[in-house]
Amino acid sequence: MNKAALYLRSSKDRSDVSIDAQRRELSDLAKAKQLVVTEEFSDAVESGKDDQRPGFQALLRSLKDPKRSWDCILFLDTSRLARNQYLAHAFHFECERKGIKIIYAKVPETNTAMDTVIRAVMQAFDQLHSMMSREKGLAGMAENVKQGFRAGGRAPFGYKLEKIATGAIRDGEPVTKSRLMFDENAPKIGVYLKKRAEGVSRRIAADAAGLEQPASTLIGFEQNALVYAGHTVWNVNSERLAGGGYKGGMKRKPRSEWVIQHDTHEALISTEEAERLVAALERQRPTDYRTDGAYLLTGFLVDTDGKKWTGSGDGAYRLGKGKRIAQHLIESAVIERVIADVDSDAFVNDLLREAQKIDPVRPDERLPAIQRELNDISKKIGRCANLAAETDKPRVFLDQIEVLERKREALLAEANGIDEEAKAIQALQALTKADIRSALSSLMEELRQEDRDALKEALSAIVEKITLDSVTLACQITYRLATGEIMASPRGFEPRLPP
Repeated sequence: MNKAALYLRSSKDRSDVSIDAQRRELSDLAKAKQLVVTEEFSDAVESGKDDQRPGFQALLRSLKDPKRSWDCILFLDTSRLARNQYLAHAFHFECERKGIKIIYAKVPETNTAMDTVIRAVMQAFDQLHSMMSREKGLAGMAENVKQGFRAGGRAPFGYKLEKIATGAIRDGEPVTKSRLMFDENAPKIGVYLKKRAEGVSRRIAADAAGLEQPASTLIGFEQNALVYAGHTVWNVNSERLAGGGYKGGMKRKPRSEWVIQHDTHEALISTEEAERLVAALERQRPTDYRTDGAYLLTGFLVDTDGKKWTGSGDGAYRLGKGKRIAQHLIESAVIERVIADVDSDAFVNDLLREAQKIDPVRPDERLPAIQRELNDISKKIGRCANLAAETDKPRVFLDQIEVLERKREALLAEANGIDEEAKAIQALQALTKADIRSALSSLMEELRQEDRDALKEALSAIVEKITLDSVTLACQITYRLATGEIMASPRGFEPRLPP
């Protein structure tokens, strides 16, 4: 063993060890152990509570690569790897399976079973430290909210932050807290929210207010209704899970867990109007994709060779009798990606470009032949009707009329289909970005609904197929136009799934 990789991580903690300092100490350790450093992975200002760190993800990919240039990993201490002991245990297990040694600069090595005990104890303390730091931070934010200050983050649309000095000094700089005050967009957001509280549709309310934001942003305004009513609201969103989704399966926590301090800043709407908006969103909110019921992606989800992923019946999708993937993980990842795509300018531009590629409407050569046949059938029906009226045995002529009528109905349906197709093509060619954005805003609302059958129907309106690679778990969504034409540029992404 003579080749090693370094992993360096710093957090937002002011007293944390810098990346440069870690690199120097680990480089000295490598020299002392006669190791050649061939690769380095690092994450600056990243939490160690989960695995969603760019450098750590790159480390995991390299770990799985049989052609990697190293067989040893150096960390400063156990907290660099993770502040989640279960994640740390899983990483150690994977390294052990692949014959990779982990060395910590700050952890003594006895080369006995005590190494495992020491490491486990230190990882438990790392997680305890993370939990205690988090609790202190949350308590501080809660106290700020109770005093009418912001708990952090940007100002909502329509407001700006007013900095207020506390009198304290930190690192030579005055410590400030912030409150909200109106900016130039306040009147617009006020008009929009009042009209929405009156029951006016989202798009009409936005037009009346002069807002051009996409539907997802408008929904965000409504979710912040209590803030726009002059109250500071905190602890609304659930904690994100390492594998994607939210703790408890819902993005927003129950109302009983929110921290609300009333009348902390200028209001744009009344509290009653805000409560109506929040209640309306609560009734239609669909964010839990973990629920039992229909598998949303059956019929869409295929492997790279075209084989279908099917519902296993126990909360997973499976490929034949082999690879399995948790239902809630892939469904959440796909739904979130579809919503993000539909809400993006790039997606609107793609749709417009594909619509403009459709061949212009030309006279269909089938129509004249269909019309001639319809005229001929009409004449035959007329003759049969005359003969039936002149004979005392009309049954044979009436039966013939019935046959001819069915044939005429089929031809009329074919002609109407051709006409509808031509109209659809003309409509697509005349589309503007505003038309597409308006249509997609309705689809966005459908994608956020709770009824899983209706949600699957909304997916069917725009998704042709979803390709999930059974080896890499890379995912690619192929969309289609309203005519059923497949978009030329399927969109690929990697779901936030466990390694």
